[in-house]
Amino acid sequence: MLTNPTIIPFNSIGLCFSGGGYRASAFSAGVLSYLNRVRYGEKKLLENVTGLSTVSGGTITGAYFAACQAQGIPFSVFFESLYSFLYDDKLMKTALSYMEDDSVWDATPKKRSLINAFSLAYQTLLATGTMDELDHIKDSNLKYVCFNATDFSFGLAFRFQNHGLFGNYRLYCEEIIPFKGSIRIADAIASSSCFPMGFEPIIFPDDFRNKQPENVYKDLKGKFLFVNGVGIMDGGIVDNQGIGSIVNFNNSNAPGTPFDLIMVNDVGSYMMPPWMEDQKEVGPKGNKSLEAAFSGFIGALRFNRWYLLTLITGLLLILGNSMELFFGRSWSGLYITGGVLTGIGLVLSGFGLFTSLSAKFLTYTVQNVFRRNIPGVLLAKIQGLDKLSISLWRRMITERITSTFTMVSYIFLNQLRRINYDFLYENPSNKHRIITNTVYELNGQHQNLTKSAINKDVLGNDYEKIEESALIASQMPTTLWWDEVDIKLNRQDNLIACGQFTTCYNLLKYINELPEPLSHGADIQRLKLMLEADWKKFKDHPRFFIEEIKATMKRNPAKA
Repeated sequence: MLTNPTIIPFNSIGLCFSGGGYRASAFSAGVLSYLNRVRYGEKKLLENVTGLSTVSGGTITGAYFAACQAQGIPFSVFFESLYSFLYDDKLMKTALSYMEDDSVWDATPKKRSLINAFSLAYQTLLATGTMDELDHIKDSNLKYVCFNATDFSFGLAFRFQNHGLFGNYRLYCEEIIPFKGSIRIADAIASSSCFPMGFEPIIFPDDFRNKQPENVYKDLKGKFLFVNGVGIMDGGIVDNQGIGSIVNFNNSNAPGTPFDLIMVNDVGSYMMPPWMEDQKEVGPKGNKSLEAAFSGFIGALRFNRWYLLTLITGLLLILGNSMELFFGRSWSGLYITGGVLTGIGLVLSGFGLFTSLSAKFLTYTVQNVFRRNIPGVLLAKIQGLDKLSISLWRRMITERITSTFTMVSYIFLNQLRRINYDFLYENPSNKHRIITNTVYELNGQHQNLTKSAINKDVLGNDYEKIEESALIASQMPTTLWWDEVDIKLNRQDNLIACGQFTTCYNLLKYINELPEPLSHGADIQRLKLMLEADWKKFKDHPRFFIEEIKATMKRNPAKA
């Protein structure tokens, strides 16, 4: 019995591309390329993709793909251009060169910052267009597009999208409508991939100006929420898979119809390195307290009698030598010695006097800050912390920083990830509507995110080469560059291949788990035969398809 009798498998597909730096970009490129290979009925599966929601590194691929669709650029040209962009690995170098070039910032209203330098690099290297082009995609089935970021005014998802509210419901206003169309897609990519600690926020609308009329910009800046600008950062902060946006499209039902299939492509891992405390024993003996160390440091620098004695000695030598008090004549050596001592004494006395006054001011300021911001009940207890040893302070600070980083980078994001997946999978109406591709799914490490287990009937035997390629792909860190290890392991090709063979596997798995009335259609059976033939090839040579593609490129990186 069908749970969703209205489903027409593969008729309308929504794709989610997660964040994860170049790991996400390359994996997503593999997914798109494989959907462009297999056919359902008279069309390639890629031609049935009607919705796209991307985050961070996935936005690099997804936004460029959407821009190429809007501009009528063939898929082969898109893929070769993206492959070369990743392979050449010039993003970081280009962005840093812009940071140092005054002429770049003289030619743009953007402020000089690293995230804006990356935005300009995306614009140059990917040559993307503007958001208004996505409002009028004509010769493509791709209708719904969203590049996800996060606003730092309300902590909500900030959506660069062509349908629905631009931004979010708290920041949406009439004045934003005439402004959004001219926003460069490259700026949306930068916003979506602006991860904390690596970048500062990009400011909306100030850093997004691009030939909008002056009155349009001023009207938006005149709104209370935009007077000082809105900080925008990585979409992964609130939804690293872009699930919320694709579900919003699916529920809107206007224009068009809901997605028959939502394919979430995720390169994040639910695994995390356990936090470890500093095991080094710290004792009170032999360690100066923070107060003693600070006092000793300041005491060594502040004004003291030795500085004054040096100054006076130098002056007396010069004066006495001028009066010929030493053996009835003046001596040039005494002038030199006196001058040196005077100079040293003068510098040390001046520096010591400045340090003494600064120390008093700093002490007063710190104490005043504590009095204003800490309740009196706690103040006496906190002030006693200055008696603790420096080594204990070091451990306390280190453990707080590392545990906070673990909380933000792993626990917080993984919890949001679980909530989003539960939101998707626990909705009964989504049964037989979801495929989840994860970069680590086939790496042999038994890391399983969703409740859906590995289908061994589909997997078959002799898939060790697939596990090896998937392991290389899944072990790449979240970066926007390739390091020496990545290059030696041919990480880019393995990531693209992982996107390809994982998509093949999950499409087969999806078809096998469809209810009989749906799974026995002629179009689905033909698709299944194609998938099974490819799966055999992948097991024998996981990178066979990416190598086939590269062989057709005008500029084949393998021969460069």
